[in-house]
Amino acid sequence: MRRLISKPGVLPTDKTKRSSLRRETPARKTSLPRLKTLFLGFVGLTLAATATLGYMDRERLIDEMLMATGKAGLNLQFIQVRGRAHTPTDILVAATDLRLGDPILGINIDEVHKRISAIGWVEDVIVERRMPSTVRISIRERLPMGLLQTADGHQLIDAHGVIIKGAKASDFTHLPVVAGDGSAKHAEKILSVLKTEPELFAEVWAISYQSGRRWDVHLRNGIEIRLPEVEPRQAWSRLAVMERRKQIINRDLAVIDLRIPEQLIVEPNIPVRGKGKST
Repeated sequence: MRRLISKPGVLPTDKTKRSSLRRETPARKTSLPRLKTLFLGFVGLTLAATATLGYMDRERLIDEMLMATGKAGLNLQFIQVRGRAHTPTDILVAATDLRLGDPILGINIDEVHKRISAIGWVEDVIVERRMPSTVRISIRERLPMGLLQTADGHQLIDAHGVIIKGAKASDFTHLPVVAGDGSAKHAEKILSVLKTEPELFAEVWAISYQSGRRWDVHLRNGIEIRLPEVEPRQAWSRLAVMERRKQIINRDLAVIDLRIPEQLIVEPNIPVRGKGKST
């Protein structure tokens, strides 16, 4: 039986090929990571350059985009204002800093809200962008309550006792004068009591806070009404009933003292001689 044997020179040739294959394989493994690193480095540099260019040209790009939206019809054509009664128009217009024809998407609503909120008459405001061409401004103004007596003269205050900056006190002389330390923040409560008797309240000229506890009411004819610290509403109602029956505030009186429950003490409007004392 014949044996198959390799031809002379075949085996050494195969060994040479296997040896060469083993030498080539490590070379390929070394080159791939190197190419990958170079590629990633190139991509990173490209992205960094693009980001830097975008940052430098950001403002220009935004302006161009806003101009494009304006040309497409998204520009300011109408400004709607609701709730304005006392806020001067010129001050409101200056605060908005809005110009018709500007791209509506370029309006900074938060900045407009901030500037309008700084106006003295404005207690609250809502600024809305209504596409495609309207900005709506809804204002809630402060409600004038009285004229606070200060070292700098009378200052208009709202229901919370806040001074309304920019308001002219001379335009609100029909409101009662509020006097006394700490009177501003407590005035709304006593005024709501006095308004329960409209006819009597119509004669009120001023109110003064006494020792941080109670109020004196000054009528237009010069009479001073001293209210009690406790239950001032009942005392005021009792005076209103007496006024309807006997017309007491039309008499020549200086003081009507209601501080003692169920009693009414009056002082006539006559000169008092000698040294007296305050109560």
